[in-house]
Order: sequence, then C-alpha cells, then structure tokens
Amino acid sequence: MSLKLSLLLSMIAHGLYAKSSEEYIQYFLNQDQPDLLKIDFLVVQHLMIEEVDLNEKWRNLEQFNFSEELIELKEQPTTLVTLVENDINNFALPDIQIKSLNNSDINDVEKSELKTPLPFLFERIPFQKRMIDIEANLNRSRDYRVVYYNSWYQPAVSKENSLPIFIEAVKKDKKIYGEINIYRERFIHLDSRIRFSQVTEEIEPDTKTPNLFDFQKLVKEQKQKQEELKPTDNYWMDTIFNTVKVNFQNLGNFISLDNLDISPVMLAEPIYKYQDLYEIDKDMKLEPEIFNYVDHPYFSILIRVQEISN
Repeated sequence: MSLKLSLLLSMIAHGLYAKSSEEYIQYFLNQDQPDLLKIDFLVVQHLMIEEVDLNEKWRNLEQFNFSEELIELKEQPTTLVTLVENDINNFALPDIQIKSLNNSDINDVEKSELKTPLPFLFERIPFQKRMIDIEANLNRSRDYRVVYYNSWYQPAVSKENSLPIFIEAVKKDKKIYGEINIYRERFIHLDSRIRFSQVTEEIEPDTKTPNLFDFQKLVKEQKQKQEELKPTDNYWMDTIFNTVKVNFQNLGNFISLDNLDISPVMLAEPIYKYQDLYEIDKDMKLEPEIFNYVDHPYFSILIRVQEISN
C-alpha cells in the first residue's frame, strides 16, 4: 500500500472544548436525522527511520493535559447485526401493517411510518474486510506496524458542537494515546493530539485517567430523563405496581452465603510508567473518501472519512 506523505506542518494551541457531554447529547437528540461520518482511523509505527531523523534531538514533551470530557470508543460492537459497509442509505425496516384493536372498527389497518435506523455510534464496526486487509498488509511489511485501528460512525457536527475522542493502544513496549476531534465546517477537519511513548522500568505512582463517557449510555440516560418529565397516565403503573413492597428481612431467609460466588481478592499488577517520545499535534482539512496521511518520522496517522447524508 502506497502512503502519500503530507508536508503540511501547522502547530496550534489547544483549548478546552465548550460543549459538555450533556449538551453534546442534547444537541444530537434535537436533530431529526443528523448527517453521519464513517471514520477509518489507524496509527502506524515506522520501523525504518532515516539516518537524519535518528540523529535529530526531539524536544522534551510536557505532561499531556486531556480535555475536560472525552468520548470513549467502544472496541466491541453492541450486537453482531450491523449496517453493511457502503449500504447504509439503502438499509431500512420494512413497513409493518398493524390491525387496530379498536372495537368500533376492527378491520381498519394502520401503517406505521418507520425511519431509517441509525447505526450504533462511536463503537467498532464489525466485518470491515477491506480495513482488516489494509491492517494485515501494513503489518506484513518490513517498514510499518499498526499500533491502533478502529472504524466507527459519528454525527457530522461543527467544531463548536463537537467533543474530542479518546485514543489509546499498547503494543508490546510501545503505547500511543491522546485525543482527536473530527468535525465538519465547510470542509471536514481532523484536530489531533497523539503521543508515541516507550515503557520504562519505573512504577507509575499515580495513574490519572481522563474523564470518559459512553455515548450510547448517555443517550439512553437523557431519553429516560425526558420520559420521566412527561406526565404519566398509566393505571397499572400508578396503582398495582406502586403498591408492591418487598420485605427484605424475610428475603434474607432465602439467601445462603454458601451459594454466593465470592471471588478471592487479586492484587493489582504494577503499572509501569511510559515516557513520551514524540507527538503529532495538528489540525488539518481532510479530503473525503480517500486516506489522508498525517506524517511524522517515527509514526503516522491514516484516516479516511466518508460522508453519509440523510
């Protein structure tokens, strides 16, 4: 696979993103059918380094400061049923005919108008044969190794309405980590801060984890809050179910400690410190439908973005 080197180098100062996770989810829920972006994202380690780069002295990196909130990409899909690549616009549930149970006119037929369902967002898309082949070809080469790969769908929003995505992967004694923000203004942009690190023999005294949130979980919680604010008029919920009480004292008679599955306490393995060596810090415009290459002598980013309009 040929990689087209990008010669643009622009360093920008990164500030905190204005949107909170709740505001981000609320903005998403207010959209009827938002446009989506399909992302294929790889971080590749370079094994063959030019002599001039080997002799170059790289600046010491300060401690990495994450944004206040980041989206966590799910490595495992929610279900094995997913939209087929390049076929999302043709995917729709069939019309379902429902017979009315109204006694006055039981023969009436109602058709439910169904919208095209959205795929699960911010989680790995399974069965990506083309991407799996690309990853395998890079790993078979003598020049490159894929340290991180994921493909996912996300809403197409402006930078003002976006939130960054957390990226992290460990491969042998190397680690890449950081955050990216993919947004759409007039063009699609990638704002990336990714670091390449090497493990040391030092023990990490205090591990600070970034503030991550699960997109699907937060959407579900926001929808539940909206439902709770609606007035209820349900006889069964307001009468029978609300009068059911459990006598916890009597319940204890049915529980035996012998039947509880209590696992022994396992001591946590020591976490070794990683030393940050190199960084890609770049905000760039992306060409859609093709792989864009963010270059660095020691590692690089490959990203492809496909727009899916509703």
